[in-house]
Amino acid sequence: TNLRRLTFEGSYNDLATWSPKGDKIAYCSQKGGGNFQAFVMNANGTNPQQLTFEGGSNENPTWAPDGRRLAFSSTNKGAPQIFSINIDGSELRQLTFLKGGGFEPSWSPRYKQ
Repeated sequence: TNLRRLTFEGSYNDLATWSPKGDKIAYCSQKGGGNFQAFVMNANGTNPQQLTFEGGSNENPTWAPDGRRLAFSSTNKGAPQIFSINIDGSELRQLTFLKGGGFEPSWSPRYKQ
């Protein structure tokens, strides 16, 4: 019950995940048939904010246990690698430099920033 649509921008939205507090949702949005970019919005669907703007596809967002960062996979440098970013879009960091790439990140419950 109470099912309602939250996203109205982009041609395809996918891979939504709730923040640890349940007050925000991270998801991926495909704009104009191109690559996916990472977004965060309030749990009620308001205030969507695009976090990534790189040329590659940025997918599979996952929340840090403290709810302040996201990890995601990105192809902006070729093979998929794992990156992290603050939920305000600052401090983008590449975390893996694997020859075969990295996909579907997951945080340790013991993570502390």
